[in-house]
Amino acid sequence: MARSAEEGRSRAPAGALRRLLRGLVLGVTLVFVLFALLVSSALVVYTGRRHDLRNGVFALIFAVLSAQIALNWLLWRSGGEAGEEDLF
Repeated sequence: MARSAEEGRSRAPAGALRRLLRGLVLGVTLVFVLFALLVSSALVVYTGRRHDLRNGVFALIFAVLSAQIALNWLLWRSGGEAGEEDLF
């Protein structure tokens, strides 16, 4: 029984470290996702204002991909609790 009590204590700091690292990874990726959304939105507005159809298509595709990345980030964040062991 003493062995299982020691294992339980050693797992607690590892679990806290795992949650901290997961939070750090989520925070860093959130910054990149928000930056991509900001840049893509600015490109859409800029090309629309200049009536630049050729570059406007690129800006719209970039905006759609950025929105898809943001949705994937939300799904990754909400779905990570069940499979935390797989991350680190």
